[in-house]
Amino acid sequence: MKAHLIVIGLALTLASCKQQAVEPQAVSDVAANEVVNDHQAAKEGHGKITLKAGSTTWIVDGKCGGVTNTGELIVAVQDKDIAAKVFTISFNTLDYPQAEKTYTIKKSDYMSEGKKPDTDVCVAFSQITEKEQADWSSDDASGTLQFTTNGNEIKCKFSGIKLQPSAMYNKGESNNLGTASGEMTFYKN
Repeated sequence: MKAHLIVIGLALTLASCKQQAVEPQAVSDVAANEVVNDHQAAKEGHGKITLKAGSTTWIVDGKCGGVTNTGELIVAVQDKDIAAKVFTISFNTLDYPQAEKTYTIKKSDYMSEGKKPDTDVCVAFSQITEKEQADWSSDDASGTLQFTTNGNEIKCKFSGIKLQPSAMYNKGESNNLGTASGEMTFYKN
């Protein structure tokens, strides 16, 4: 009898703690309705980036936008068909790129201490599927980027950016030096 009362008490306790189910909501719906610092979320941009490595070509074609994270602005193009295929530019500042500046592409260096120049950026291309993961990233000889601005609209067109393959993930044809080219348009707000 005592065991039955304990089981019933436990069941009532668990039932009373049960949370109401929340209807899942698409990330894009949340982002479209999110208000940050009294400003509406930025308009969605678009980008198309091509990476050639060996005899293989990878293309990221999809939405483009910027987000701030850990004191940096990251601009990304996410593929419309493979969500885990992205091209990114990481800035050493929270500020959006300016038309009059030239940005020097550098090797990604997450471990170093201290402030890095605002005009240094890191560039990466990554694809993760069930069959493979392949990553390429910039080095100190990858080149430069320039942006054009028109109000809140920011554009970048580039070609011939050399990206190094990941020794850990890239196998076979993907383990070759990559050359990226493309264009992207994104918005401040």
